[in-house]
Amino acid sequence: MKKYKPILRILPVTLLCISVLVSCNPPVTFKEPQPAGVQNSPEFPKHLQGTYLSVADSSTLIISNKVMRRISLIKDTVNRHDIDTGFVQQGDTLFNPYTGETFRFTEKGGTLYTSRDYIDTIFQIDYDNVLRKWKGYYFINIRYDKEAWVVKKVELNKGKLSISSISALTDIEKLKEITEATDDTLAPYSFAPTKKEFSEFVIEEGFGDTEIFIRISRIPME
Repeated sequence: MKKYKPILRILPVTLLCISVLVSCNPPVTFKEPQPAGVQNSPEFPKHLQGTYLSVADSSTLIISNKVMRRISLIKDTVNRHDIDTGFVQQGDTLFNPYTGETFRFTEKGGTLYTSRDYIDTIFQIDYDNVLRKWKGYYFINIRYDKEAWVVKKVELNKGKLSISSISALTDIEKLKEITEATDDTLAPYSFAPTKKEFSEFVIEEGFGDTEIFIRISRIPME
């Protein structure tokens, strides 16, 4: 039977990614899912499902009937003596039998150059993640707090998928003007627009922070 060489102390790259995500507070939240008064959609429609490639960083976006997830290739370097003892070496791969984590690597001069796929579930339809369709757009609503929702706009046009967020100062000023919010409102800003006010915000090209993905398959990648 082949024996696997134990490795020493490696820090999972996913922990860094998670800490970065948690530390990022949204600039704007809504007091209820948007658009207000629109029924929730039980799943992503067939025409939206598929596999997409980000034009920004070549990560992959997969949309199935209820889940949107992103797969990114994470690279790192580590000294062989700093690898956690829970890892074993299997050829060109580090494997932790207890957590299932795997890292592909190449080695040069005692330094391991590792890479692995990081899977981030962006959205999964459930009680705290609400999908709504309205006027050709899809809006993913993610519960941030008891009465606070982060909203993103999703649009598919000729194989190009856009996921748009609110972040720019101009977006916030538009919302404050449309909803007649008082000037003493402090960040993170919280809004409760009517359906008409939300419509006006969308028409005036709110959701100004946009990432583009190109569809490479109509079938979600397993």
